[in-house]
Amino acid sequence: MIAAVWRDCLVPTGVGGPLRTLGVSETMFDDLARGLSDLSTRVTLAALDALRGTRLLLHAAGVTADDGRVLALVGPSGRGKTTAATHLGRHFGYVSDESVAVDLDLAVWPYRKPLSVIVDGKPFKQQIAPSDLGLRPLPDAPLRLAGITLLERQPDTDDPGVRTVDLVDAICELTPQISYLPELPSPLQYIARIVDQVGAVTRLVYRDAAELPAMVTAMFASRPAAAQEWSVAPRPAQTGPWRCAEVDDAILVEGRACILRDGVVTALDHRGCLVWRMCLEGATSEQITAAAITAFGAPADGAAEELIAETLDDLRTHGFVSPA
Repeated sequence: MIAAVWRDCLVPTGVGGPLRTLGVSETMFDDLARGLSDLSTRVTLAALDALRGTRLLLHAAGVTADDGRVLALVGPSGRGKTTAATHLGRHFGYVSDESVAVDLDLAVWPYRKPLSVIVDGKPFKQQIAPSDLGLRPLPDAPLRLAGITLLERQPDTDDPGVRTVDLVDAICELTPQISYLPELPSPLQYIARIVDQVGAVTRLVYRDAAELPAMVTAMFASRPAAAQEWSVAPRPAQTGPWRCAEVDDAILVEGRACILRDGVVTALDHRGCLVWRMCLEGATSEQITAAAITAFGAPADGAAEELIAETLDDLRTHGFVSPA
């Protein structure tokens, strides 16, 4: 039964890569449905662990066009990835309903695991081989990531469609759905470089999974919006009245900042980004206030100093700056 359920996920002879061995107890499959469900979880976790720090590991369903272009449909558990993969996999090659692994050169590692399907009245998700559901095999072409989209079902929406997502907002939504993110080299830059190559992250808003094949067909046929320009945040000068904490990674995007520190991603708005960046450069509060007035204009009540003081206090609360 195990071989039948996993028959679409076999590695071809001669293909190298990390190897993991899972121990199986004599009683693990006494309850077959539970055992197969537990096995799916264990295999997935072992596969992610084997690739940690070497690939972008998206918690996503994945489908591929005939030419090998892959669309990753990202979402947390319960967002509808398996349902989406079931509908889309009858029109496109099935890559995964759980995880899409991407190299920095956009090569995609397929994970054609059994689909984990909720069945009414069953205590465990049923594990069903993709071919038993009529899902298509992979094409002969090499798999390469062509797009990242955030899956969002809105049953009552009057405006389904594809929306472009700002890079900072996209990273903030993506990071909870990326396994072992802090172990990647320069994690935020890693994500941004992939987005540079595939185009802006999108949000796919749909009412029902039956709509997805036509929507994804249109996505494969269109050119994605160009990615936003970004830069790496400068290293702290450690001069002036403020000291900036070391961060794991940080990028600047059109006046905003995205910061990774101790495994947590934080977005700074335009004012917060300006204040933090000037603290990095060793500026005084007076210099920061003057720069903020130049950039944003004076507030109507004239309380620019108070606004900057509040922003500095917020940055202190989050551990990004401290008095020298």
